[in-house]
Amino acid sequence: MKNYILLVAMLLTIQFINAQPKTNEDVNTSVINLVILNDNGDVLLKKATIGWITIGAFYEKRHTINEVIDSISNKYGVSITKPNLKGVFTYKFDFNNAVSVRQLYVAKSTTNDLPTNKNVEFRWAPKDEAIEKFKSTIPSLGEMIAQVIEYPQVVWGGSFLIKQENEKKTSIITEDFYPISDASTYRESSHNALVVETLQKYMEGSSYNKREMLLSAFADNATLYLTNRDGDFKRYSPSEYADFFKNAEKGKFNGREAKVLKVSVTNDIATAKVEIAGPNRAWVYIDLFLLKKFKNDWKIISKTATRVGNIAKNAVLFVVSNAHYYANTDIPTGNSFSEIINAYDVFKKANYKIDFVSPKGGAVPLAYINTSDEMSKKYLYDTQFMNALKNTKSPLEIDASQYRAVQYIGGGAAMFGVPENKEIQRIAMDIYEKHNGIISSVCHGTAGIVNLKTKDGKYIVDGKRVSGYPDDYENKDAPYFKTFPFLIKKTIEERGGDFKFSERGKFTLETDGRLVTGQNFQSSKPVSLKIIELIDAMKK
Repeated sequence: MKNYILLVAMLLTIQFINAQPKTNEDVNTSVINLVILNDNGDVLLKKATIGWITIGAFYEKRHTINEVIDSISNKYGVSITKPNLKGVFTYKFDFNNAVSVRQLYVAKSTTNDLPTNKNVEFRWAPKDEAIEKFKSTIPSLGEMIAQVIEYPQVVWGGSFLIKQENEKKTSIITEDFYPISDASTYRESSHNALVVETLQKYMEGSSYNKREMLLSAFADNATLYLTNRDGDFKRYSPSEYADFFKNAEKGKFNGREAKVLKVSVTNDIATAKVEIAGPNRAWVYIDLFLLKKFKNDWKIISKTATRVGNIAKNAVLFVVSNAHYYANTDIPTGNSFSEIINAYDVFKKANYKIDFVSPKGGAVPLAYINTSDEMSKKYLYDTQFMNALKNTKSPLEIDASQYRAVQYIGGGAAMFGVPENKEIQRIAMDIYEKHNGIISSVCHGTAGIVNLKTKDGKYIVDGKRVSGYPDDYENKDAPYFKTFPFLIKKTIEERGGDFKFSERGKFTLETDGRLVTGQNFQSSKPVSLKIIELIDAMKK
């Protein structure tokens, strides 16, 4: 489970006050702050002289968002992914003519640990308690935090006035908070995300024997209607259900694979469907939930379940990147949506289970989305599919023995984070060598296989035919190209591979043993069909 982090750029007057220029000169500034939530939905609080606040950073010079986030991460010892913009706020002052711009971003933590800075006092607090503490410190900003926590999918705007009386500075809201984006468009997806967050507590709590986390997903008076091992249909309380896991080792994976299949929200109630599968899918259950919204949180108020057949007999692991930008630039990039859906569609129709893994887990950026394309529209509005991309697994969550193949997805993001990731390398080679599986890649996804080595120390591409997006077709004068850490074709050839490609716009499929590669997004479907063909042949 990944922690959710709201990078709230306008939420903390104290950070502004402490970091102000020592004079009342007209200096325009910008501030970024973080509201950090753990996997239980608790909020991280930082102790300051005037009360509990959030962490943040103050800048008086030109900077990129990456520089700000890196600075915050290094200062407090937190590890986070690239952020997404969620709000723009302005501060004006009654003691000078300066303007301060506060920006709001959303990102994720890559760890459950508290910040490592031992010189600062931190603590976790439930959402409602944290909001009250923020309001106690600075009332107007506490209201903003409450708004952001309740509607994290909405991009917000607003204005504040900073007033000075003697040495004391206070803030007041001068412009009511308003959605920069269309609130009606995002409100439902916001609630969907909060429902999924509750379901994730249930899923992780039951899969890793975390009784307290499991209980936190339920309302105290929830009822569960389940058939026990003796075949009796019984009613259970949340505590009785959680006791099923109390004797197992806390934090150890017990083999229960869970994924959200569907969420439907109507006002303050919701229904949800979750698949629970045992080791090697020896058994599969469908859990059905009824949830209700309580203040800033959703709780399960009822649950039942039914056993179904072993739906998927094979599984493939898609490798995607967390990189939102080309390295050290503000040039956006992402994973190729076209490559993902063309491969996904093939495997889904063949009754394969498909999982996504990324270096940091969590939501990944997407690129090359064509909403005029029927297949793109089909999957763009498929909540189960998009939820999988929003909640990709981290390498530590992957059991290589569960997969018959791994496929490296392309897009510019594939050049960053994936090729050098040791854990993903280990997973891929375990699938290939220990479990007689297939390694595949498409387009820039081939960057992910250049560092793979067999157990005897040889590069996997050595002596093999390999395809991918060729260096010859890159725009070598473009800024994006200058960020590439290496060249795909050049590196493959230096490591003994025979790189193959055809003219632009035509697919190239290269199969050399259990290594299957393709040149471009047009190759995604042929590569996936070839993988299925090879797996079927190995069963005979």
